Formats: sequence, structure tokens, C-alpha cells
Amino acid sequence: MSDKIAVVYIGDKPSKKDTVTGSRLVFPRHKSVDVESHIAMQLLEFPSVWRRSEELGEVKAQQEALEQAAIEEAERLAAEEARLAEEQSMVVGDRDLAKLTSAQLATLVEGEDLRLDPQGPQEKVGDFRVRVRDAMKAKLAEQEG
Repeated sequence: MSDKIAVVYIGDKPSKKDTVTGSRLVFPRHKSVDVESHIAMQLLEFPSVWRRSEELGEVKAQQEALEQAAIEEAERLAAEEARLAEEQSMVVGDRDLAKLTSAQLATLVEGEDLRLDPQGPQEKVGDFRVRVRDAMKAKLAEQEG
């Protein structure tokens, strides 16, 4: 009679069928299954799928650490996207500067008394819009502070 070795499936699915050796054994995730040693040796050649049951604790710890790192990275990326969206937004207060023409922007600068130095007649509308946005944000921050 051959020896048995406890093997654990460590993948993401709830269970895994052994398609490597043809035994068709079913391995529930993170549950120890005793299999014959010659089958276990073949399965253990795939350490990202099967491990010895003694290694389950460290594998779970590694998987949890990877999941936590993925969550933290997703949160960091979401915060970065929100910061970029705010930084690139042309909405100041209740005004959407992206919808204003250069003449309307000039009128707004005059009406809000923003004191923007002219950059010359060749300044692009987009560049002027950014300068107006920054000046309006500075003015709002000054009023709130």
C-alpha cells in the first residue's frame, strides 16, 4: 500500500479538479486532502496551485498580504484619480469655465476683479482659461480663509 500525502488547493476557485494526473480528485479550497504519494508529487510540481498541508498557514498569510496590498493600491489609485480630476476640473464655484469663450472669460476677469496680467494677443484660450481658473480658486480660498 502506498503512502499518502496531505495536499491543499490554494487557488482562487472554491474547488479544483485534478486534471494533471487524471485522478479526477476534487480539492476544496484550503482543505487538506490525503492523496497517494505518486499523485501528490505530480501535483506539487505546481506550487501556485497545490501545496503540502503543512504550508497552508504561510500560504494564507501570503494571500491575505497580497489582497491587502491590492486593496491599498486600488485606494491609492482612486485617490490619485480624484486628485487629478479635481486638478483638471474647470468648474470653480458654480461656474464651468470650460463652456466660456475667450471674450466671456475676459468679462469674467473684469467682473471678478482678478488682476490677471495679459500674456499677449497670441495666448491660447485654453491657457487663458487655466490662468482664470487658478486665479478664481485662489480668490475663493482667500475669501474662505
